[in-house]
Amino acid sequence: MTAESYETSTAADDQMQADWLLSQGFPSNNSTGFTPRLYADVGLLLSGGAPEPPQPTIGNRTDGLSLIYPAAANVFFGPPESGKTLAASCVAADELFADGAVLIIDIDHNGAPATIARFRSFGIGADTLSDTNKFRYAAPEDSTELLAIIEDTKTWAPALCVLDSIGELLPMFGANSNDADDYTRVHRAAITPFTLAGTAVLAIDHEAKGTDSRSYGSSGTAAKKRAVDGAMLRFTVKDAFAPGRGGKAALTIAKDRHGALRANSPHGEREPLAAVFQLIQNGEATNWKFWAPKADDTTTDPTVESDAAELDQLNPKPRSVRDVQARLKWSPRRAAPALAIWREKRYPTTNGVTR
Repeated sequence: MTAESYETSTAADDQMQADWLLSQGFPSNNSTGFTPRLYADVGLLLSGGAPEPPQPTIGNRTDGLSLIYPAAANVFFGPPESGKTLAASCVAADELFADGAVLIIDIDHNGAPATIARFRSFGIGADTLSDTNKFRYAAPEDSTELLAIIEDTKTWAPALCVLDSIGELLPMFGANSNDADDYTRVHRAAITPFTLAGTAVLAIDHEAKGTDSRSYGSSGTAAKKRAVDGAMLRFTVKDAFAPGRGGKAALTIAKDRHGALRANSPHGEREPLAAVFQLIQNGEATNWKFWAPKADDTTTDPTVESDAAELDQLNPKPRSVRDVQARLKWSPRRAAPALAIWREKRYPTTNGVTR
């Protein structure tokens, strides 16, 4: 290619790029090198002083603090029948009692009759549930229906959207739950629009099955955890949930993007206790509490406890994470929490001195 033809080709490419940018609403000739719509207005943010970091405001703990961040993606995850959907419904009920608006997106086949019956047992009035400005239930059959619901939400902007569940959401968009790029694409299409409209998303997900991957978070790709810009809480059953008598689950912090929830929870554990969810049933009436943790409250994943018990069989005693890895052929993600719990329970310390 001659210099002249190269310059002609480059000029044509530049013109095509300029035409495309103009079609997208960007200026065709930006001599300042600054297109305002592409950048945050930091001056506006600072006009009233330094902005406050985000705080959770949804889902009431008994100490008056909250569990869920507004205008952010939050996740409840855990094994089957650990109370995730029940707890999310209680968070939604608290929001309705506070005169907020709630959207339930049910793609986990719970069904409208069961969902509405649950809210009625929580004491939510029929007039509230019938008011489409306050409450909406949807069970989209495909991605087209879900995207139409998202368009409605951009105008309505409820305070909270409960999405049950991520496991059903991905196949709806033809996505592989183990593929990071697939998950990121679906998250941007189906969750990000809610948060941009000011709605808190509370998504339900399942815990990973493998021991090593379970310690990281929910099932499937690690992109799920990266995409959470609110709180990600792990459910561990303390008292099995059963119809007519309720149950209990510990909620521990797997991720807290802004740190406000972790700052108000017990220190010293990798996944500190955020709350204990208790469902209380008395006949047809249902009550609930998200008990705030006490300073000395701790909770441990039963699988980690089991791994710690396995360390008791080692002779000589384990000396380090690498020692455990080498002798039991475990990954660091499995060996580290097991050794930490083994040391804490078998050899407790005071001010760093073994007792």
